[in-house]
Amino acid sequence: MADGSESDGANEGADDGGSVDPVLPGVDGTSGDDEPEITYDLDDLGNVKEEWEGVTIYLPSDLHNALNLSYRELSYESARTTSYDLQKLQDFYPLLVAVGLNNLNQSDTDDLLSMLEYLQEEYG
Repeated sequence: MADGSESDGANEGADDGGSVDPVLPGVDGTSGDDEPEITYDLDDLGNVKEEWEGVTIYLPSDLHNALNLSYRELSYESARTTSYDLQKLQDFYPLLVAVGLNNLNQSDTDDLLSMLEYLQEEYG
């Protein structure tokens, strides 16, 4: 931050409109059996291209193809089972990054190196 204060980023970008953060199964350390009911505010999040921070990433072709296939599969399944139209920018990409960050934050250096080795073998 410009003022020198530190933030853990937990509440950055959050509005106080009363919406409930989604609960990701297993993310909070609970088992799948006693998971609370998952709620997700399906209201329009506005124009994410104008209101959110943009990030450009470069991926190996195989990983890029896997990412697009995964989005299409999840989008189809979401529409088929819940009638929710999964959006790539407002739903899929933020979820992908949040789950990935959660996994990385729970990993030690050996885990990280193993994941990088896997990435190179699978998609490099």
